[in-house]
Amino acid sequence: MQSRREYLSTMRTRYRQARSRSEKSQILDELQETLGYARKYAIAAINAKSEQARRRQSRTRPLRYQAAMPVIQMVWEALDYPCAERLYPVLVRTAEQLARHGEIRLTPEVLDELRHISRATLARRMAKWDRPKAKHVQADKRPVAREIPVERCDWDEARPGALEIDLVEHNGGSSTGHYAYTLSVVDIVTGYSRRLAVLGRGQGRHCKGTGAHSDGVALCSLGNPQR
Repeated sequence: MQSRREYLSTMRTRYRQARSRSEKSQILDELQETLGYARKYAIAAINAKSEQARRRQSRTRPLRYQAAMPVIQMVWEALDYPCAERLYPVLVRTAEQLARHGEIRLTPEVLDELRHISRATLARRMAKWDRPKAKHVQADKRPVAREIPVERCDWDEARPGALEIDLVEHNGGSSTGHYAYTLSVVDIVTGYSRRLAVLGRGQGRHCKGTGAHSDGVALCSLGNPQR
């Protein structure tokens, strides 16, 4: 492999020094015969830049936004590791809020870099950061799950009385404001259901409606199992 690179480097030098088209064609013929290249591949190989030329073209100017990177990383962690597309619109505002609470220190230089960094540059820098993996905790080992009593129904329940309760909001596409809701109670065994219209999300109304609905569905299911 090393001898092939050396041979290609020599042929590239001869090819660039060639003065006539016929001389360049002869060099390509020789390259094809020696290395077994196809004509088009030989042309691409002889016109390719050498490894030394590629190394000389490596980045020489320093990276920008270095002062802002620690602040950006702290904002990224505070927002639970969002992607660059979601972090970029709120970057400056969140950094200023963290600074007001004493979590970070914003200098004029850092603030200027935060305001001028582009989304694409932000994405390239963030791609090098390690995102912590979420730890899976079993449901029965979570503190909140132990404090809330939960009863599970068998998937093949055959006795009427196991109810599925849903609340549907009729908001027209926006949850802002006061709307009517449909409280739906379904017996999963018999399929019997009842619906109740409730105005607002007040706890008292929904608890009252749920209790009345549940009792009604249970009684109808037990008394009329075929409905």
